[in-house]
Amino acid sequence: MRRKAFGVCLLAAVVLCASLDASAQTAPKITSFPVSGGQRRALICKPQGSGPFPTVVFNHASIVDSLGWPEARRRGFQLDGFCEALAKEGYFTFAPIRELSGQGRGFMDYREEYLGIVSRALDHVLELPEVDRSRVALMGVSMGGLVSLGVSIERADLKALVLLAPAWGRGQMKEFVARIDGLAAPVLLLVEASDSPPILGGVKLLEESLRNKGKELRLVRYNRGGGHELFYAVDYWWEDVRSFLREKLAASTPR
Repeated sequence: MRRKAFGVCLLAAVVLCASLDASAQTAPKITSFPVSGGQRRALICKPQGSGPFPTVVFNHASIVDSLGWPEARRRGFQLDGFCEALAKEGYFTFAPIRELSGQGRGFMDYREEYLGIVSRALDHVLELPEVDRSRVALMGVSMGGLVSLGVSIERADLKALVLLAPAWGRGQMKEFVARIDGLAAPVLLLVEASDSPPILGGVKLLEESLRNKGKELRLVRYNRGGGHELFYAVDYWWEDVRSFLREKLAASTPR
């Protein structure tokens, strides 16, 4: 009995160590990348195994622009949680932080320079040896969703676009929608029915334009509560993201 108990304990210890190793592998790390006139920080999460990996560039909500990182985590925005969750799904994940420092509580502005920062993040990622350049997706929540849309209409090297309650951006959404012809990537668009009128209006406008232009769109409107902050952390809706990314990023042959 003692030998059997020892064997069980040893097996449990091995499993625990393997689990800890896996968590350490996918845990977020801080890195930096070049932008016009300087550098920006980013979180980076690497899956287990050897690459090149399918890749997601994840763009945060304006709460990070406002409070900075990691300060925004204390207000519920789990940028590190998104990074690690994507890595655990098998995606090399790069999450650029747009502002050098927090711009002050309540800051929610769209800045034209955000497009350049995210485009430079994409260019940087495409040069990394861990990245499969033929399987790259752009994903963003709120302001990060709006910026992801703006960047995606200028690029043909994306395999998927995931937008979580994209921001209205004081009318910037209209400008991007007017240029939607340039969008090549299939879109997953998620929103909660209890979100604010500007968000819901922007989603409706984007949906109508994508459908009118014959673009590939998968739209999910949830009605379980939570409003805009539903997408501040991984929740039940993650299954829709998981399914979409597996479908769009798994089929290509790595270069």
